[in-house]
Amino acid sequence: MTRLVISLTTIPPRFPFLLENLECLLRQTAVAESINLYIPRTYRRFSYSTNDIPSLPDGVALHIIDEDLGPATKILPACKQYKDQDVFILFGDDDKVYDKNWAKRFLDAAKQHPGHAICEEGAFINSAYPESSERWESRLNPKAIFREKNFRYRLLRNLTLGRWRPSKCIKSGYVDILEGWGGAMIRPDFLDEAAFDIPDILWTVDDIWISGCLERRNVPIWLNGEGKIHAKGSSNEVKKSSLRKFIYSGHDRGSANRLCIDYFRNNYSIWMGTTLQHNINNKKQE
Repeated sequence: MTRLVISLTTIPPRFPFLLENLECLLRQTAVAESINLYIPRTYRRFSYSTNDIPSLPDGVALHIIDEDLGPATKILPACKQYKDQDVFILFGDDDKVYDKNWAKRFLDAAKQHPGHAICEEGAFINSAYPESSERWESRLNPKAIFREKNFRYRLLRNLTLGRWRPSKCIKSGYVDILEGWGGAMIRPDFLDEAAFDIPDILWTVDDIWISGCLERRNVPIWLNGEGKIHAKGSSNEVKKSSLRKFIYSGHDRGSANRLCIDYFRNNYSIWMGTTLQHNINNKKQE
């Protein structure tokens, strides 16, 4: 029987508030063999001492790793640790509080969609790179259907002062990009050694990086919207330390996302629009 492992990472500013997330993982109705917390020995953006690491509850294993892989530290070291094993690795963010049936939904979806990466939040490549003239669409169907942010949506958001935050997805289906904050589950062999070789700047955008690594290996991503409960933001989220507004080497989140998409287009010929594919085909014929 395939075992379940839950994997995550964190950053020093969130050390004092980590217990809120770990407690929700320990309350899951699906039994995990282990809940693994991966912390790099040295961070790219922060410094800390081992005394700063909080005491972890029983059932959570701490792993100190040699390299900071950015937010992808929540999944890549686990893939290496469980390589060639019959394991599902479910990963999520340390600043989210997941409901008790979160892990069970992933296992149920994996039974229905073997060989797939499973997520509960996702996106299409064209929405991640809307200004690109290269429009790409996966051949996989059915595609997930997302809620329209129309007048009614905006009105309800305004009337509830932003407290009404429904899930984006209204129907399950395939997506191009998994969004790790809602949780995602893969097998360790879905990612290969090249997934660890993250170019500078691209380490800041793990969702696009992991999704690109899955796409180039023909691993489809299924967004499960059945019975989903929207993950709650931690009340102690340290927003100023978030990567969402982080600028690195002149690249904000959007710019880094575009750079990552272009990296996969240029190096692996995936997510290619009609024009780019036509140019490549012409070069092959020359």
